[in-house]
Amino acid sequence: MKDIVNHAFRWGLAGLLVGPAVVYSMMLVVLYRDPSCAPGGGVCQLDIGLNMIIGLVVGFLAFFAITLIRGLRKRRREAR
Repeated sequence: MKDIVNHAFRWGLAGLLVGPAVVYSMMLVVLYRDPSCAPGGGVCQLDIGLNMIIGLVVGFLAFFAITLIRGLRKRRREAR
């Protein structure tokens, strides 16, 4: 069990890189599409810091949970 959690934790750390990258890419699309975020268009309500923190948390949790579930399912399959 410990090896499954360690493997999931390592993938969770990889999610710390992927999560913010995905969130930042989505923010760039929003900045490009939203007229209120255009130069001189008004006030843009995107908070970069908050979105990056959310990306970190969601990225880690998603990669960790998916890897943990896959590891547990594989272990159960091999036990049969």
